[in-house]
Amino acid sequence: MSGNGMTPDALKRLRNLAEFWNPRMQAATNDAELVKVVFDRAKAAAKRAQKNGDPQAMHKLAQELANWAAAMERQDATRQGRHGA
Repeated sequence: MSGNGMTPDALKRLRNLAEFWNPRMQAATNDAELVKVVFDRAKAAAKRAQKNGDPQAMHKLAQELANWAAAMERQDATRQGRHGA
């Protein structure tokens, strides 16, 4: 194991994932495209986690997205209230 507690195989898997996803993220020409790529990456990670024994992985991803959306909605509502949308 390396100093970070990962086996060489685990590090190789992470490198392979980075080599797959990083170019796609960098190729995005706008934020909407970037969101699509990152969402696909997150969904793939959740599916992989489910396959590897975490049956709640997809639900955890959904909860993270719902929390983020709720925070953005609160922020937007507060901003609109201050500026008289």
